[in-house]
Amino acid sequence: LRRMPSTHEEALAAADAIVGGRTTEWGERTLWPPERVAAGDWTPVQWFDGRLAEAAYSISRSPHLEPIGLRHDIGPAGRRIHDAYRKCGEPEDHALGAVPIFWSVSSKLCRTITGHPDGWGRPKHGKARLARKYWSQRSHLLVAQRHNTVSGRLVAIWSPDPSVGSGWTPVAISGENSGRGLAAWWNSTPARITLLNLRSRTLTYPKWSLSQLRGVGVPKPDNPAWSALTEAYEKACDIELLPLARGEECEARRIIDQAAALALGFDEQQLAEWRRMLAAEPDGDH
Repeated sequence: LRRMPSTHEEALAAADAIVGGRTTEWGERTLWPPERVAAGDWTPVQWFDGRLAEAAYSISRSPHLEPIGLRHDIGPAGRRIHDAYRKCGEPEDHALGAVPIFWSVSSKLCRTITGHPDGWGRPKHGKARLARKYWSQRSHLLVAQRHNTVSGRLVAIWSPDPSVGSGWTPVAISGENSGRGLAAWWNSTPARITLLNLRSRTLTYPKWSLSQLRGVGVPKPDNPAWSALTEAYEKACDIELLPLARGEECEARRIIDQAAALALGFDEQQLAEWRRMLAAEPDGDH
């Protein structure tokens, strides 16, 4: 459904349209193989354009990708940072163990792939040991655990100074180049389709568990596109990423998707079509 009926009359009209196969006004129909439904795959229901569910299915089965959790640890989760740290003032609290932290995923603060911690945190009383444990997992690369699909811009961020986060969780990396390439890939259209296909409760503000994040596909180590992804990061790292609905006009996404297409072995026009389809998805007001 494009929108929910707001009156009894509209509900009856929507039901009649669905039964009669005239769904254009109210939504779109998607044909989905019964064996996928039997296996519990109902993913088309979260898209207005069901072709995006098919895109996610094809991406998940790409021979060029593997789950990120196969080679990269992800964590600690944002709630763990809240368990161990409390917000505090700036470096005057250094003697008390204060560290720079990404507290917010706000699109007003996070606008480019290269980002910087937006606040400070110091260990809570009796949590110093736990805080040190979590801080030891800090990374240059952090991925979002929640995302506003209406106003949000990024689902991964690269920090020149390694850190941890509240709505962001660090990803262990083996080198800065691979980390930058991963930051570009995670913000690509294929990765965003994958993440949005994992929505469960809220369409416009999904949240992902560490288990879900670990299952997201990334290019295999021998994928020839890694240098292109790193180069895409360098070209796009300081360009403001635009929200989903403006994806077609976003220069940073176009640059990233050129490398992402190479990683998948797809034509670049296919990814441009996916960007257009994502931009056309109903937002929170429609």
